[in-house]
Amino acid sequence: MNVTSNSTFETGTVIEKKWVILSFIGKGGMGEVYRAHQLNLDRDVAIKVISQGWLREIGDNAYEAETCLDRFRREVKVMAQVRHPNVLQIYDHGSVSIKKGERDVAVEYLAMEYIPGGTLRSTMSAEGFEPDEERTREWIARYFIPVLEGVRALHEMGIVHRDLKPENVLLDGSAPKLADFGLARSCRIAPVTQSVDVKGTPPYMSPEHFLDLKRTDERADIYSLGKILFEAVAGKMKQDQIPFKKASLAAPATPFFRRLDRIIQEATDEDRSKRLPSVEAFKKAVEEALGDGGREDEPVAEKRRLRSPWILRALVTTLLAALMAGGFYFFHEQPHLSNPSAHSEQPKIPENKTPNNQADSGARPEPGSPPPESVKGRDEDIMRLIPAGSVTLPASFGPNGGKTVRVESFYMDETMVTNHQYVDFLNQVLPRVKVENGVVRGDGSIWMLLGEIQEGYEPIAYEGGEFHVKLAPYASNPVLRVTAEGALAYVRFYGRRLVTEAEWAYVVMTGNGRKDEPSPGASESSGSMTEQMSYGVQGERPPVSSPSSGGLQTPPPVLFYPPNAYGIRGMNADLGEWGVRKPETIPKEKREYVVLGGTGGARARSESDLATVSRYPWEAFKEVGFRCALDPGSPNK
Repeated sequence: MNVTSNSTFETGTVIEKKWVILSFIGKGGMGEVYRAHQLNLDRDVAIKVISQGWLREIGDNAYEAETCLDRFRREVKVMAQVRHPNVLQIYDHGSVSIKKGERDVAVEYLAMEYIPGGTLRSTMSAEGFEPDEERTREWIARYFIPVLEGVRALHEMGIVHRDLKPENVLLDGSAPKLADFGLARSCRIAPVTQSVDVKGTPPYMSPEHFLDLKRTDERADIYSLGKILFEAVAGKMKQDQIPFKKASLAAPATPFFRRLDRIIQEATDEDRSKRLPSVEAFKKAVEEALGDGGREDEPVAEKRRLRSPWILRALVTTLLAALMAGGFYFFHEQPHLSNPSAHSEQPKIPENKTPNNQADSGARPEPGSPPPESVKGRDEDIMRLIPAGSVTLPASFGPNGGKTVRVESFYMDETMVTNHQYVDFLNQVLPRVKVENGVVRGDGSIWMLLGEIQEGYEPIAYEGGEFHVKLAPYASNPVLRVTAEGALAYVRFYGRRLVTEAEWAYVVMTGNGRKDEPSPGASESSGSMTEQMSYGVQGERPPVSSPSSGGLQTPPPVLFYPPNAYGIRGMNADLGEWGVRKPETIPKEKREYVVLGGTGGARARSESDLATVSRYPWEAFKEVGFRCALDPGSPNK
């Protein structure tokens, strides 16, 4: 095959008569990642190769090229050794010859699981969870403990990851999976000579890792895990923040956070001999903090020195029994969004029970007359009538996958809610709103996160006691980083509701929304922003540039997308949308919020690609917005 672009493979390239390249996801320092389809097994995979751009940079340095290839081969062998639900799976490894000018070049590739979701970073608040103890506990139980399980599986195989960070943990639905083993070294594989450049990410890098990669062992991963836990509680670190140093919370206010602070300090101790000795010890300490209500105790390392092994084993056995009993109550008696399978009934279209005095004009037709094809709401958005019908939900739709569901007629916003519309809503409810450190809270719940969404793109600001759109061209762009609670507050204010996952799938699958029309201005060979964040690469393709944005790289205006057969725009775009799995009229504690498309799955190339992912109501994502729905005949004034 002849390659003329900067990337190794063109869209449509067939590798060894088995893998068809669908799109370019992104690239990092020396690797490129593609989305591909495996013909013989009819499944999508991720293909990783050594970047040809990187090979051009090193030129004739054969030694460095061979070292790079050895490191790549090691990644293949390391990943092939591990079988664990929290570790990315490898499918195949091979080599293909491509034409570079007049030369034939052998390119090695790695085929692995394709994970269309985001990374662990998307589950973490930039401001940190502290002082919200409930959110911290939920995040640790849902995400951090599975990460510890995955790392423990690596260590049991004699593998040290050496580059643990949130961006190297992919999300398969809500299940975290460790990825990017380019720096790992297994005891079963001959080591590769370390070149002079530093490999790793400084904020998560232990002191011994920085000084000499060859001296690192499992305790280097424990240091990185401690930094990840610290970041989840205290907020995102900058690249130059406390590198190679012990981390600690500034002023933990409760016994629970003081216990976590003790664990973080022991995990990130600069002297690795004083660090928590194993991932198992780390996990037990965290579980004890979750299970005992944050009771303060002596350091884990101190307990390890003072107690004899047989006494400690007896105590641990007793404690685990108590934890199992308590855990049963915690996970089975308390409502949890993280267990979609617990709610197996088919989704129903909810009745609108929102306040009458906020409803849309024109929503109630004359008796006996059909509902109008469109209505206009108080927020000036046009809503299109979606006729009734049935849809068989794709297998990726959690507990409802594979079910055929009846969808009654309803109205759906033609476009996603814009920055201007959300700012107007916030300013109308200012007495209910509190802004602190970029977090917008309404009625005590987190509604949205302010600040930059992309570098140079900060659409909404809070100044002088009011919200405003910072630049006029941003007004018509979709509002992002709004939580499910923030979306729900908006739709209820205007007498509407959120879209259900069945309605969303129905509109996509029957309204020509599943056609793979690239977003305006997007390259067909580029993956979504979410895909670019996955597989340990930083995407090269910036967000779509709006023609009215003065050259700034921003999401496009909502009317920039072509309408589908129902007149709905942007249903197959890169951005995800908030929705509900069950009617939002059910009690709050049982309500399930989902991200529809975008972060919840790949852009809809086919029905099998459509996906939804359960999310917590306080999570906010830079790739997720929302739109409104309304039932015909809803009261209006």
